[in-house]
Amino acid sequence: MNTKLLFALLFVCGWSAAQIKFENGYYINDAGEKAEVLIKNVDWDLNPTSFQYKNSESEEVKTGDIKDVKEFKVYNGAKFVRADVKLDRSSSVLSSLSTQRAPKFVEETLFLKEMVDGNARLYKYREGNLTRYFFQLNSGEITQLIYKAFLIDHNKVAYNNDFQMQLEENFICASVNERKFKNIRYGEKELVDLFVAQNRCLDPDYQQPEQKRSDRFNVNIRPRVNFSSSNLTRADGPIHTDFGSQTNFGLGIEFEYFLPFNNNKWAVIAEPNYRYFRNTVNQDLNYSVPANLETSVDYRSIEIPFGIRYYIHLSDNSKFFINGQYVADVPMNSKIEIYRNPTSLLNNNLDVASDPALAFGLGYNYLNKFAAEFRIFTNRGITADYISFTSEYKSMSIILSYNLF
Repeated sequence: MNTKLLFALLFVCGWSAAQIKFENGYYINDAGEKAEVLIKNVDWDLNPTSFQYKNSESEEVKTGDIKDVKEFKVYNGAKFVRADVKLDRSSSVLSSLSTQRAPKFVEETLFLKEMVDGNARLYKYREGNLTRYFFQLNSGEITQLIYKAFLIDHNKVAYNNDFQMQLEENFICASVNERKFKNIRYGEKELVDLFVAQNRCLDPDYQQPEQKRSDRFNVNIRPRVNFSSSNLTRADGPIHTDFGSQTNFGLGIEFEYFLPFNNNKWAVIAEPNYRYFRNTVNQDLNYSVPANLETSVDYRSIEIPFGIRYYIHLSDNSKFFINGQYVADVPMNSKIEIYRNPTSLLNNNLDVASDPALAFGLGYNYLNKFAAEFRIFTNRGITADYISFTSEYKSMSIILSYNLF
């Protein structure tokens, strides 16, 4: 990849970190005083120990620290509560599993993310590969739900599912039955559903507050203009054929999945698309016996780029994006044909087999509906199955995009 382009992309990534918006929220300090502020909403995937806020748009950025803040929340977003808890940090990595069934608790002060509010509250703590859930009944103690993987007989993994017993002992609502506890898994969706059911049973008017969520999955139709060039070199001779440059059209469909953190700034993308390159070149060979060489390329393929996209939000309706992709390529009945006239000593029919490539794109999205992208590809060969031939295929594309759903 071009070094200047790499540095440009890194610069954009660094600059874009400042583009996350400050949104309305509040925090409560140690004295119990509530302050309405603007909080930098980074859609925390890992539990923080501090957060940034401003008292107003024009004021300087300040830091709220776990030592001084009891609670903070972004309206229509995440709420974090400071708690002194007993936390089990036992590893879930196979090579580091304990041989002890019982958790090993350490007292810590943490910001816990509130997943369910009400008479029965559920909290989540995530740090690296560690994920733990906590519960609280009314204004009682916040307690970890116990789940631990451990080794028995030195090579067999077993699980401490005491969290099921904890829930059964503490959830007294008749509609939340015993069978549910025995089958429930230690996962976010099942635990959230269970706690919501408990709260609704205790209070028929209970409503679980909805956090603002954007669509996680997009399907986009993407026509494009491809600018391509190719050449072929045969080791015997050597004979070099330049197929020149051409402009043609392609069509693709993109599947985009937004990762569940950082306010839909990161997405995984895959984009099958059709492209083609065709040309015939005649060359005079200045050998002892004059001859003419006719070389034709007919390269058609389904290209499958997949990778990561990063969005830089300018406003609610406008954003830039950059993406990097690994490009697999599936040729379709593609051939290179070589004829020498008047004799046929150099006749060759080559099946096209393309190497993978990398692609880097820069684009703009408007209204989450329309987008345009400029994409450049690294060079790839299209004669990968032949030792005596080397080739280059170079391309870049201007891509338009329309969101179907």
